[in-house]
Amino acid sequence: MNRNEWSLAREVAVKAAMKAGELARVRFGGKLTIEHKDDRGDLVTEVDVQADRLIVDDIMEVFPSHRIYSEEAGAGGSASDWVWHVDPLDGTNNFALGIPLYGVSISLSYQGQIVLGVIHDSAMGLDYVAVKDEGAWQEDVKLEAKPRGALAKSTISWIQGHAVGKDDQKALGLRHHLEHSVKRVLRMWAPSLTWAMLARGDLHGVVLYNSEGEDLYAGLLLAHEAGVKVTDFAGNPVALLGGSGAKRAIYLVAAVPEYHEELLKFVQEAIKVE
Repeated sequence: MNRNEWSLAREVAVKAAMKAGELARVRFGGKLTIEHKDDRGDLVTEVDVQADRLIVDDIMEVFPSHRIYSEEAGAGGSASDWVWHVDPLDGTNNFALGIPLYGVSISLSYQGQIVLGVIHDSAMGLDYVAVKDEGAWQEDVKLEAKPRGALAKSTISWIQGHAVGKDDQKALGLRHHLEHSVKRVLRMWAPSLTWAMLARGDLHGVVLYNSEGEDLYAGLLLAHEAGVKVTDFAGNPVALLGGSGAKRAIYLVAAVPEYHEELLKFVQEAIKVE
């Protein structure tokens, strides 16, 4: 895509995210039709489906030759080097419970690398945008994650995938070790907003355990472009961000560079790295 198309992709993604966020905000706290996606207790509401359709339609109208994967509709579009990933209501469980922590996540990748990320904090009405090699912003403010104090006195966040069972002993052991190593381990159940907090500098690290999907990619680029160092559990760079190391971004350690080595050490102390 040329520069004009890049600008258009960003504009389309931001506007679609805002529209989906407004839809969720209007419906928040009202009566919902709630269904279980699977036997793990994952929820889906009619707002998820409506917001998903809204975003997919907006993107495909402008970029019909692109591939698109969305949380609710699955795969669509043509085979392409350009791939969109859409989570129209990240934090559905929070939304359904009346907890105002939910958002929209939209990303665009080219040949397997994330090049554009848009996150909309629906409850707060805030937009986050990241462009590969150009930086990350909250509205018009450029984001730069910086260390504050010692990691042991900091708050980090834990993100785990839906497939992680309650009896996953590695996950339990790692989370327990982290809780004893830092001030607090936060679990928000809205990964895109978690990555935004890391990019802003409100969190000082994220440990992601066996999780990948539409709610990951925009936040991953946002944090990276804000100066956060991201590796797999072995310390390898992430292919999604241009690294030649980790091919699958499902076990990640992310922190500002000054904290990354220490946080990675905490993880490696608790879990055997394959």
